[in-house]
Amino acid sequence: MKRVILGLAVGTLIAGAGPATAYATPAEGDIERTDIAKGTTDVPIAIVAVGQPTTLYVQNLALGPASSSGWHSHPGPEYSVINEGTLHLQTANGCAPAAFGAGQAIFIPAGVPHVVSNTGAEHAAATVTYTVPADRAVRDDAPAACP
Repeated sequence: MKRVILGLAVGTLIAGAGPATAYATPAEGDIERTDIAKGTTDVPIAIVAVGQPTTLYVQNLALGPASSSGWHSHPGPEYSVINEGTLHLQTANGCAPAAFGAGQAIFIPAGVPHVVSNTGAEHAAATVTYTVPADRAVRDDAPAACP
């Protein structure tokens, strides 16, 4: 009988020593969350800013028909979600333009020269996020890397 009681006591102690179950608490008050953009990419992404202050930019990018960003790069990674229309991306790593439509996401690593264009007759738009070192401009002009 002592073994059974000892076993129950030890089992209770072990079960009680495990991690406690966390329960979410509901929101209180007048709170509304709005997704600005949502997109999916199959390219691995990462934010790395070890040991330095970082500035986060979130911009709405609107390109009218037959418009282009011009060749440029960013000192930090760029994450874009296409909200409407079709945008074409050319990078110095691969000169063939890639088309991205609404709901798709684009990841461009830091320092990669690229150009974004709207070659269509309709308006195109994206939500763009950049993480850059705090003391740097968000955009650096670059020479054309592809014809």
